[in-house]
Amino acid sequence: MPDHYTEDFKVPQTFTRTDSSNSQPSMRMARLEHVDTEGESLNHVGLLYKNGRIVLQPAPSADPKDPLNLPFWRKFVAIFTLCFFGAMAAAAELILGAMLPIFVLYYAGYDPKYIKVLSDSGGLPKGTDPLKTLSMLPDAPPIWHVYLLASLPVLMMGVANLFLVPLAIAVGRRSVTLATGVLAICGIIWAGFSKSLASHICGRCLQALGAGTVESLLPFIVQDMVFVHQRNTAISGVFAAQGVIIMTLGIGAPYIIIDLDWRWVYHITAIAASCFLVGVFFFVPETRWSRTKAAMRGELPPEAKERDPDMLRVPIDNMRYAPRTFRYDLALFHGNFDFRAGWDALYDTFRTFFYPHIFFVTMLNSAMIATAFAAGYVAAPALLTAPYSWPFLHLGFSLFSVLIASVFAYLITGPVADWIANAVAKKRGVRVAENQIFNLILPTLVGIIGAVIFGLAGSNQSKYPWPVFVTGLGFMAFGFLAANTVGAVYVLESYPQLAGPALVNIASFRCLIAFVLSFKVSEWVADMGYLKSFGMYAGIIGVFALLLPVVYIWGPAWRKRWPANWECRY
Repeated sequence: MPDHYTEDFKVPQTFTRTDSSNSQPSMRMARLEHVDTEGESLNHVGLLYKNGRIVLQPAPSADPKDPLNLPFWRKFVAIFTLCFFGAMAAAAELILGAMLPIFVLYYAGYDPKYIKVLSDSGGLPKGTDPLKTLSMLPDAPPIWHVYLLASLPVLMMGVANLFLVPLAIAVGRRSVTLATGVLAICGIIWAGFSKSLASHICGRCLQALGAGTVESLLPFIVQDMVFVHQRNTAISGVFAAQGVIIMTLGIGAPYIIIDLDWRWVYHITAIAASCFLVGVFFFVPETRWSRTKAAMRGELPPEAKERDPDMLRVPIDNMRYAPRTFRYDLALFHGNFDFRAGWDALYDTFRTFFYPHIFFVTMLNSAMIATAFAAGYVAAPALLTAPYSWPFLHLGFSLFSVLIASVFAYLITGPVADWIANAVAKKRGVRVAENQIFNLILPTLVGIIGAVIFGLAGSNQSKYPWPVFVTGLGFMAFGFLAANTVGAVYVLESYPQLAGPALVNIASFRCLIAFVLSFKVSEWVADMGYLKSFGMYAGIIGVFALLLPVVYIWGPAWRKRWPANWECRY
C-alpha cells in the first residue's frame, strides 16, 4: 500500500487519469493491469487508517468536477434536499395506514367523516375485533383489496429499483432522479383525483414507481459524494428524514380529511414533493464518476507519487481541468450514455443477490420492513377501539413514536455506527464490511421486541394501555429505519466496485419480499389476532437474526470466494 494518508474529514486532492477530452472521466469500465496481493486479500479494501490517521476512501481526483471535491456545504445541501424528497415515499406508506379505515368506509359507500362521529362516541365497543368489523360492512370490498392501496406500492417500489439504478448507471444519476420525481408527483395527482378503488390503486402504484428512488438510487447518489468513514452518517440521514415527514403529514392528515377531504392529503403531498423536487434540480449535481480500484482503496495515482513520493495532499488542478460551473451543475446529462454498463449492472444485481452474505442481510431487511409496514397498516383500527378509544383527529400523534425512532436511528446507525466501525478499523487497519454486523444487533433486537409488545397490546387492550401499543410501533420503526441504513452500508462496503448492483439487491428484493409478507396482514389479524400475527413476524426476524454471527464469521471468506474482482466500475 502507498504511504498516502490525509487529515480526518479533510478532502485531499489527487491527480487521476482522464480521457482525451480532459473534462469528463470515461464512464466505461476502468481496467487495471496489476492488482496488489494485499488488496486482493482484503477484497480490494485499502487501509482506512495509516499511522493512526484516516485515509480518505475513495481518493478524489484533481478534477474540480469530481463529486468528492464538492465543498462541505454543497454536500450538506444536496443530501438534505435528497433526504426530504426521498422521505415522501415511506411517509406515504405509513401515513396511509392511518387512512385505510377511511377508504374502507368510502368504498363501502359511507361518508368517511362518519369515523369522527364514531370515535367521538367512544369508538368501537370493547372486545370488538376492528378489522373483522370493517370487513363485514355491507357492500364493502374485501378489506385486503382496500389494503392493496398500501401494500401494492411496496411491490412497485421493488420492481422500480431493479431498473432505476442500472438506468442511472447508463445515463446518469441526476436525470433519472428528476424523471422519477416527476413520475411520483403524477402518481400522487392521479390518486388524488381517482374515482374508483382500481384507479386509486393505479395512481398509488405510479407514485411508488417514481418514489422507488428512496430505497436505492438516493443512497447510491449519497455514497458517490461522501467517503467510506462518513457513509453511516450520510445514508442514515436519508432514512431518518422520513420520521420528520411522517410526523408532519401524519398529524395533519386526520384534520385535513375531516375539515377538507381525503383527496387533499394527496394534493398537499404533491405540492410538497414538487417543492422538494425543485430543490433537487438546483442543489443536487450529477455524481456519476469513474474511479479505478486503486482510487477506491484510497491510493494516490502514480502521477502524484512520481512528482513527490512524500506528497500527502494534491491540490485541485484548475489548469488541466475545466472548472465546475452553475451551468454544468444544472445540465441533465454529462458524458456519453453507456447502456452496456446498465445491462451489466442488472446482470450483476441478480448474480450478487445469491451470494450468501448479501442474501442473509437482504432477507433480514425484508422481514424488518414488512413488520414495520404491517404494523402501520393495522394500528389505526385498534386505537379507534375501546378501551383505547382514540379520537380520530388524534390518530396522527401515534406517529410521534416514529419521529423519536428516526432520531435514535440517525444517531445510533449514523454517527455512532461510524464511530464503532471506524474504531474497529483503527485497530485492524481496515474498515471491512463485517464491522457493520455489530451495528445490526441493536436494531434487530429492538424490532423483535417491538413486534412482540405490539402484538401483545393489540390482542389484550384491557391489560396493556395504549402507550405500550404505540411504543411497539416505534420500536419496529426504529428497527426498520436502522436496518435500512446498516444494510445499505454493508452491501456498499462488501462490493464498493459494484455499489449500484449491491444497493439494488437490498433495496429491490427486500421490497418484493416485504410485499409477500405484508399484503394480507389485514386478513391475518382479522383471523388470528394481533399477537399471533406479529409473533409470526417476530419469529421471521429472529430466524434471520440468528444468522448474523454466521455472516460475521464467514462473510470475509464468502467475499473472498465471490469477489468483485472483475475489472469494472459503474
